[in-house]
Amino acid sequence: MTPSLSTSDSIWHTAFSSSPIGMALTDMETGLYVDANDVYCTWLGRTRDEVIGKSTLDLGIYSNANDRESILAGLKKDGYVLNLEVPLITKLGATVTILFSGRIVENGKYLLSAGQNITALKEKEYLAAVLQNELILSKELFESVFRLNPAAVSLSNAETAVYDDVNEAYCRLIGYSREEIIGRASYDLNIWITKFDRARLMEELMKKGWSTGMEASIRTKSGEIRHVISGNTILQTKGRPTLLAILIDVTESKQSKEALEFAVKERTKELNRILEDLQKTQDQLILSEKMATLGQLVAGVAHEINNPLAAIAAFSDQIYNRMGNFGSRLFQIKECFSKYSDEEINEIVAWIIELFTIKPKSYNFSDARKAKKNLESIFINLKIESAYDMADRIVDLGVSEFFLENERFLPYFKSSVLLELVLSELNTLRSIESIRLAVERTSKIVYSLKNYGRFDRNEAKSEINLVDTIETVLTLYQSKMKSGVECIRLYNVKPIIAGYPDELIQIWTNLIYNALQAMAFKGTLTIQVEELEKEVVVRVKDTGSGIPLAIQKRIFEPFYTTKEKGEGTGLGLGIVKQSVEERHHGRIQFQSEPGNTEFQVTLPKT
Repeated sequence: MTPSLSTSDSIWHTAFSSSPIGMALTDMETGLYVDANDVYCTWLGRTRDEVIGKSTLDLGIYSNANDRESILAGLKKDGYVLNLEVPLITKLGATVTILFSGRIVENGKYLLSAGQNITALKEKEYLAAVLQNELILSKELFESVFRLNPAAVSLSNAETAVYDDVNEAYCRLIGYSREEIIGRASYDLNIWITKFDRARLMEELMKKGWSTGMEASIRTKSGEIRHVISGNTILQTKGRPTLLAILIDVTESKQSKEALEFAVKERTKELNRILEDLQKTQDQLILSEKMATLGQLVAGVAHEINNPLAAIAAFSDQIYNRMGNFGSRLFQIKECFSKYSDEEINEIVAWIIELFTIKPKSYNFSDARKAKKNLESIFINLKIESAYDMADRIVDLGVSEFFLENERFLPYFKSSVLLELVLSELNTLRSIESIRLAVERTSKIVYSLKNYGRFDRNEAKSEINLVDTIETVLTLYQSKMKSGVECIRLYNVKPIIAGYPDELIQIWTNLIYNALQAMAFKGTLTIQVEELEKEVVVRVKDTGSGIPLAIQKRIFEPFYTTKEKGEGTGLGLGIVKQSVEERHHGRIQFQSEPGNTEFQVTLPKT
């Protein structure tokens, strides 16, 4: 049965006053507070006596008068408002942000208000925006290092050798304009005098990731011969491998062998430093993308952790308060047992021991009502005091069937004190079980967050349970999914592969979050894992609006994004493709139409 909202009802009042969220009751006719719990008063920085009998206008709690008008308009229209962010002014003039909900109750007589203090969460959202700005700065740093570098730097297709981009220093070195270079290959311009063994260079780059100190001679547009030292590495841009080449002109140093040897050492150090800076910049871009996503998760994760912590706090207080009068309960037990023989005491104790091993059972409304009625009738016949209250508590504790099946023991409890003691101890056990579940839930979230926050590009491959990496991401996004997303997990296997756990977690993060955004967090997300003989296939499907055909060829290009400014950097899918194809030697494919988009990631087991 649902308790009346009358403040005189003891059950309602207990739930109201001990709630871990702020609650208040307002008279709709006068606008005055009728009741408010301690959490609600704490928000306002006032005592309960300072709040009761006052109106919101008397207390001046609204930072923005329009918020009050919006709430009243919503109540007038629908009878309720849900999850409004409302800044309130405390007694000392500070501002707290409340996630506010309210509903008209008791046939329009009262307004029941409830909410949570999300001031800390709003501060974390601000930090997320700061991380996003840092990502933009990292991108600009990469552009600056490339454009303003005094060394000649070029980017070309690693497979076709066609130039993608060059800086001003490169144009000055070979004497051609940027327009004459872009879209052509170096052999088209005939700049190399020294035979350029491109196959050997690419082999070295694929093995080590970089190469420095290679000497060569080039012919400029005017026919002048210049001598250079080159440094090279492979980057991922435009969804494919790109050769980054840095040429340093050492022509003048050729005048003397000693001068040349000195210059080679110095220039080689400079090349190594430049390549290291560029690699660090690329790694910083990847890490910044990951941290920006982590910033988006902070508020939701904090909500997820706050709920079990609030439960732990509430149940711990109950247990603490009960343990405080343990001595008086011993005297009560002694007095109760003094009425029974040793044989009867042994039977009662054995029955209670068995009761405490029973797994609690949940009942639907009809079954619960029937069980309460049966127990109440038995207790009335046995002249047990507070028959309805005792029956109600037994059903709530999920052990009514055990009591009804062992009816012959109930006469022992004609003393309601003994029954009260047993039910109180059983309630304490339930509180401990609830604390254990809350701790498990919090530990799982913290573990997932810890795994997500790691990043080490230099780590070696390790044996990984692929499903565990997916579950880590789903755990962090649970708060964003629970209000409108159905998540279907199709795991008929839990394959073990050799891979990089940090990068796999980032792959699933990008694919899953893109799917959620595509659905506007309303729809069905399906994660399917299949294990083949030598490969594992992961499919991420969503029921969103789909990827327009016109941009499907560009979605893996770095920095290409269709999202609003501040919502995405365009790095996500580029990082995913690089990690899948280069780091894990796998494949990524997708197909998309309105209502059905699927990304398929195929990874080798070894």
